[in-house]
Amino acid sequence: MYKEQLLGKKTAVVGGDARQLVIAEALCKKGAEVFLCGFDQLNLTEPGYRKVQVDDIPYEALDALIFPVSGIKSDGDIKSSFSAANLNINHQLLERCPESCLLFSGIETSWTASSKREFVYLFEEDDIAIQNSIPTVEGILWLIIQDTDYTIHGAEVVITGCGRVGLTAARVLRSLGAKVTALSNNKSEIARMNEVGVKAMHLKDLHLCIKDANIWINTIPGADIINEETLTASHPNIFIIELASHPNARQRVLTGEKNIHYLEAPSLPGLVAPKTAGNILAKAILDKIIEKGE
Repeated sequence: MYKEQLLGKKTAVVGGDARQLVIAEALCKKGAEVFLCGFDQLNLTEPGYRKVQVDDIPYEALDALIFPVSGIKSDGDIKSSFSAANLNINHQLLERCPESCLLFSGIETSWTASSKREFVYLFEEDDIAIQNSIPTVEGILWLIIQDTDYTIHGAEVVITGCGRVGLTAARVLRSLGAKVTALSNNKSEIARMNEVGVKAMHLKDLHLCIKDANIWINTIPGADIINEETLTASHPNIFIIELASHPNARQRVLTGEKNIHYLEAPSLPGLVAPKTAGNILAKAILDKIIEKGE
């Protein structure tokens, strides 16, 4: 019975990384027909999969359309790890979907915000974001071990943003002996950090924290806090990990000019634990499609 919960449903998975493959597999196992776009470099011949181009997706017949965790860029471009071709979608294509079609994206972008259609933003769902913070933080540990020549124990770590990822990162790094300072504009988040034993301050005090920091982890999207002023205040040997999706390109230029070790890592779960991260997303998507059909 459960195997055929989505029998007769038509779904499309567009772009993304290995997590999207896990989602596609889960949809197929439930009986859905899955149209794959942006996976031309993979030999996917299993029954239930159909490779198509963006223009050839049967939008009018879809029950669900699933975009990557990173969403859709402002110009309509869609990231795909398994295609050399450029994926791009326009609003007219999306408007061909029936009103009943569920549209999924990991995050909201200016493109999705300007659409006439309503999206389900998966990372705005608390249960998904909290579960996803675990593989994200495992990825952070991996990057620190790989890209530094000192131990996490005793390292001075600054985390900007005290949300789900920031909180999990602070707790894990502190448990490994790092000296962690977390910063936020949100008084409740600061209080929560203090409650779990992590030093927390207001974001306006960032310049006081980064002058001696070994590692700076930013989780705040679109805040423009990695800038000329903060980089000048930073320790010259600081290692900056940018987790926010679609970071300002100016950050790469500035850190390069100052010879600061800077790494953009917006999709860590898809890199270090795609199976686990994909299953988290797949379960949420399946639940919503099944609930919609009841």
